[in-house]
Amino acid sequence: MQRKTLRGTLEIEGFGIHSGKLSRLRIHPAVNDGGAIIFRKGGTDIKASPYNVVDVSYATVLGENGISIRTVEHLMSALYGCGITDAVVEVEGEEVPIMDGSALEFVRYIKDVGVEELDKPRRVIRVVEPFRVEEGDAFVEALPVDDERMHIECTISYDHPYLNHQRIDLIFDEESYEREVAPARTYCFYEQIRFLLQRGLGRGGNYKNVVVIGKEGILNGPARFEDEPVRHKVLDLLGDLALAGGFVIGKIRAYKSGHALHNRFLREFMASNAYEILQGTGIAM
Repeated sequence: MQRKTLRGTLEIEGFGIHSGKLSRLRIHPAVNDGGAIIFRKGGTDIKASPYNVVDVSYATVLGENGISIRTVEHLMSALYGCGITDAVVEVEGEEVPIMDGSALEFVRYIKDVGVEELDKPRRVIRVVEPFRVEEGDAFVEALPVDDERMHIECTISYDHPYLNHQRIDLIFDEESYEREVAPARTYCFYEQIRFLLQRGLGRGGNYKNVVVIGKEGILNGPARFEDEPVRHKVLDLLGDLALAGGFVIGKIRAYKSGHALHNRFLREFMASNAYEILQGTGIAM
């Protein structure tokens, strides 16, 4: 399993889901120390790492030295889903653009510019013993598996007449990611909208980039999948797990989890003896 980067530079622009402001990205090919995604803003480089997560309120925010970049999870998910291990992401603006609310447009940009395999081994993280973090009835856990693949089981459950329970179980690879996960859009409940706006969030949200769920179903359908919300949770989970800087061999089970629990899981898992490094140069710090 080799590290990969882009064949050329990507230029992407769009509006932030929370700020509502225009942002621009330039994603450059790179060969980084140990294989890493580096975000660059205002002359500051921020490695994509769980230790550089500074906020998890309705998004994953990376920061260092007073500089922060909001809503990195969809782009990180797309890069991970396409096998990109090395890149420099220049950000002009407050956050990564929301695009259509999924990771599909990022995947298409990546495929259009092309992917280049590097003559360097990718970091591989094998789960060797069960590891779990909990918060109330929510949890994220990692379990050993008998093969060399990454398995994902994700469940969401809300006290809501339409979205009471959804579950998905899949095996991760680049083809299944593009087909089964990347198109799933972010979602919110109609009752949440006023609350988010009062907190200065969701200003860039609209019926084109957010699946809005009312008591009887999706208000701006049709859905891309019958279980689109839980598929988007997998998209977010993979974007947050990508901060570990390696391909995970094991089964990741998530129940009612979010960005905060994902980050706590990564920090505690990476400090544990529940994994081994098969190749590469260690865990991203």
